[in-house]
Amino acid sequence: MAGKRIDDITRQKIKEAHASGLSMRQIAREFGIGSSSVDRIVKEEGPQNIQNAETEKMGKTERQLKIEALEKRIDELEKKILGLKAKKKC
Repeated sequence: MAGKRIDDITRQKIKEAHASGLSMRQIAREFGIGSSSVDRIVKEEGPQNIQNAETEKMGKTERQLKIEALEKRIDELEKKILGLKAKKKC
């Protein structure tokens, strides 16, 4: 079933409303459209989503750095434990 076309200005306002924290149901009521339409518009590729993807990628890099630092610390602690066990046996 084809409904009325949602213009670009309204699409941008919907994306802004979502970015500000409004729920999809609230946005749907405010603009008089279905929540599935809101969901589809919010998920559209656009400058906002590209920026979010870049931020997400950067976050993964930071996370990976933290994981590597923790793995290094675990290795250091394992070596220390082995050294203490060796001293204890002597």
